[in-house]
Amino acid sequence: MRASASHRASASRRGVTLVELAVLLAAVAVMLGLGVMVLGLTMRLEADGRAAFERSETLGRLARRFRSDVHDARGLALDGRVLRLEPHTGRGVEYRVDERGDLARVVVEEGKDAAREPYRIPQAIGARLELREIDGRRFAALAVDVQPRPDRLDPVRTVEILALAAPAAASATQPEGAKP
Repeated sequence: MRASASHRASASRRGVTLVELAVLLAAVAVMLGLGVMVLGLTMRLEADGRAAFERSETLGRLARRFRSDVHDARGLALDGRVLRLEPHTGRGVEYRVDERGDLARVVVEEGKDAAREPYRIPQAIGARLELREIDGRRFAALAVDVQPRPDRLDPVRTVEILALAAPAAASATQPEGAKP
């Protein structure tokens, strides 16, 4: 008889208790929460990686263009936020930084803007133009301040592009007999 009573008790329990169901739901909720956190982190890392790649590509293109323009220039003049380059041809090139720190390359023909090439640098917070004398040679400098993520405490980094001015442009400021 005892065997038949225990057989009936185990046969009558075929469902899941509420406590077991609650434990199962809690475990599923924890796993889903962890999955959402991992997905959010992955998306943030992907966005940061894309922005870093775009910044690197834009700065590389800007550096090639800036150096080429400065090397081809006969004369350099810095007027506040505008670097004027006088090339050997009839067209002038200007690099302009506006109030927000955005940078644009402008081709000037006969005193009018003929072409404008804006440089949108991801995560850049400003740009500056300078002319420098280093070891008797004249350089044009373009500095771009970059802050990888404004919601973090990452320091602002400065990326600097230096371009050596052509000897004709540099000789205008050198004393007679100085080394080029």
